[in-house]
Amino acid sequence: MFAIILLGLFQVKTPAFPQNDLDQRMQAAAMLFEQGKTTESKKTFEALLAELRNRPPSSQLGFVLNGLSKIAASDGDYKGAVQFAKQSANTYHQVRDDGGESHSLNNQGIAEMQMGQYQAAQQSLKSALLLSQRAQDAENEVQVLNNLGSAYYFPGSYSEAMHRYDDAMILVEQQGSAKWSDYWRQITSFNQATLFQRLGRYEQALQIYRQVNQSAKDLTAGDRGHLYANLGALYRRLGDPYKALEAYREAQRLYSDQHDAAGELTVLKNIGIVYALDMDDLPQAQKIFGSAIVFAQNAHNRREEMQAHLYLGETLFRAGNSPQAKGEFARSYSLASDLGTSEEQWKSLYGLGRIAEQGGDLVAAEQDYRQAIVIIEKTRSQLHLAALRSDFFADKRDAYDALIALLFESKHNLAEIFSFLEKSRARNFQDRFQGQRGDSSADPATFEQSCTALRPETALLEYWTSDDHVGVLWCTLKASGMMFRTVSTQQMRQISDVLQGMPDNLGGDWRARFHPLDTLLPQDSALFQELHHLVIVPDGWVSYVPLELLSPDNSDSTLIERCDISYLPTAALLHRPRSPQRFPRLPWSTELVAFGDPTIQTQQITGTVGEVEGQNMQPLPFSGQEILNIAGFTRGRSKLFLRQNDLKKSFLATNVNRASLLHVSTHAFTDANSPENSRLLFSSESPQGDPDYVFLRELYDLDLSNVRLATISACDTERGKIVRGEGVQAFSRALLSAGADSSLTTLWRVDDELTSEFMRQFYYLLIHEHMPKAEALRLTKLKFMHANAKLAAPQLWAAFVLNGDGATSLPFVLSWTELVLLSVGFFGAVTAAVILISLWRRRRINREHGSCAVVS
Repeated sequence: MFAIILLGLFQVKTPAFPQNDLDQRMQAAAMLFEQGKTTESKKTFEALLAELRNRPPSSQLGFVLNGLSKIAASDGDYKGAVQFAKQSANTYHQVRDDGGESHSLNNQGIAEMQMGQYQAAQQSLKSALLLSQRAQDAENEVQVLNNLGSAYYFPGSYSEAMHRYDDAMILVEQQGSAKWSDYWRQITSFNQATLFQRLGRYEQALQIYRQVNQSAKDLTAGDRGHLYANLGALYRRLGDPYKALEAYREAQRLYSDQHDAAGELTVLKNIGIVYALDMDDLPQAQKIFGSAIVFAQNAHNRREEMQAHLYLGETLFRAGNSPQAKGEFARSYSLASDLGTSEEQWKSLYGLGRIAEQGGDLVAAEQDYRQAIVIIEKTRSQLHLAALRSDFFADKRDAYDALIALLFESKHNLAEIFSFLEKSRARNFQDRFQGQRGDSSADPATFEQSCTALRPETALLEYWTSDDHVGVLWCTLKASGMMFRTVSTQQMRQISDVLQGMPDNLGGDWRARFHPLDTLLPQDSALFQELHHLVIVPDGWVSYVPLELLSPDNSDSTLIERCDISYLPTAALLHRPRSPQRFPRLPWSTELVAFGDPTIQTQQITGTVGEVEGQNMQPLPFSGQEILNIAGFTRGRSKLFLRQNDLKKSFLATNVNRASLLHVSTHAFTDANSPENSRLLFSSESPQGDPDYVFLRELYDLDLSNVRLATISACDTERGKIVRGEGVQAFSRALLSAGADSSLTTLWRVDDELTSEFMRQFYYLLIHEHMPKAEALRLTKLKFMHANAKLAAPQLWAAFVLNGDGATSLPFVLSWTELVLLSVGFFGAVTAAVILISLWRRRRINREHGSCAVVS
């Protein structure tokens, strides 16, 4: 759980009329406010109001009323702020001052947001936007767009919010020469970062905050308060509560100097969150939230009151005071429902569900969890921008996990558990997959449909992990079942030791070391009867387990010795439509496109995972031979890009979608913090230039819809950041998302020479023997496993994993020899047929002539 501040920023513009004593006093009052001298400013404005009340409506009166609205808002008197803003807008309207009326409506919208009246705020700000456009006041238009984005942000309309922030940034760039453009560029960037932060894109948000902070010379004290408040929330999310407190206290000081009551209240609540959720100082947190509730009620700030009740409920729940916690969660849910804020609604229901489950009322708990998920799904469905959905489930998976665990424990209907499992994983991938099918609104496939989509002698295993629980649903065409286990602390430590020790622990007596992981396999005897193919949907840390090395049924044999294995990010891929190949491809069709053997200079090339940072990048002497070996097996055309031709521009420009095989042999770097920056190395375009990279994010934009297998022959290409609700963000996910049927990647570092030999064996079976992909991979591994002691260790071959479709073979391509033989056979058959027909016709004619012949 985390809180965030986002207040619309505004400035009062002095009216354009001749300067006199009255005007100077008005400007002085506005300056006092900007300096944080609210009391002096208020006295001056009130004196001016007394003078102007008895005069006809004027822009001066509108200006004074608008100033008083700002002061009331800074004091937390939002009702008073709205009243003054309405009077100001009415005054400006009477004198036909569109610019002034726009500023007043802008301030009215901000005060309405503080009271949680988001629809009213949206309406006020939309009117302000039209007036600012009519007045051709570009700066105010940018300001209003930012505030309108905030009015959509708070109730959870994130797509609408992003559209408004984007519109504001476009306008800022168009007015790049204006003096105010730098300031509003910072503010708009800040607002965009806040939205990214809400949606779990923390690294991107942090990068923007740092950029804004570096160029913060134009920011006011209040602006910097917002910046530090958001940085505090971000540091908390990134696991540094002490740095978060430091940022919060700096924000608190700035807000206090500005007499910004709303800012102080929000930071106070966020400090309470750190004490409650990070430092486990529950008594201190309880005091802070209690004070925040009183503060918010006095200020009529229902949004902050709602959030203080929510986090007080969480604090009390953790302290073991469930009765009071239930009351606080109920209050926060009631306020959130009134305000229409989806984020706090589902969190409140999740809290109520945990209390009900703890008290043994499983029916009520299930109902609360289900309702929370309904709200989450509805909110996500309104995120029309795919970019906003990427990390949406980062903190929402908790609600799904709570319900799934409850359903597993009660041995609920398999179909319903499967439905929630699929909803809790790879949702961005599923969205893209549905879009490729041209049916983005279609409901996900059911458990029954997924099971019936399996081939004979095939089983589907769908995993789920959460804290100390592991669950599995499985099915074949004939049977189905489930497994649900609580993993003890000792077992979890053993599993962690095995995973952290890979691949070094995969030599010698590796079977004994892997024995603790055997419990991950269902022990149902019906599952492994007559099983030859296994399709696995992993979850969480299970994604890093080479499950083929586990032994089912307490036997001595491993899975790889019993069946071939392929992995899927979601069971939805079982339903990917593919047109069957009815005719062989001709020998001039492109069968293979390959890139490899990059030219590497002596300069330092650094990486994170995949290469040791700071070491010299070593050439890949076997990379080129690996590709030539593969090309030697093909029957169709091969397009090979090696050495100086191994260029990024060729990779992106070449129509790789024409070939059924895409193979890349190179160095890879995996960025565990920012998966989109994981990359593949390509040769430099100039002899002494720096190497080039294809980034993971660029692979998503490729069209690989005709590629049957995409192989990244490099280190650690199946490793990456695990994003909750999405899974491992690795190269296989990008290749499948781009449309490839399947991908071959690696779980850890692989040796260049052994990889070349492994690929030679694999592609021989795949192309020359025309085996299904998963079976070709299995037999290749078994050949190594049963080879000499040097090659038998799994650390040399178990790294290779197949994701996607493993059951089908590659499209058959006729060789030139086969085509000639077929042609000769065809023309020979045609010639023979012509001769036979000719002989038959001649015989018939002879018979006809013979019947009427005259014998002399």
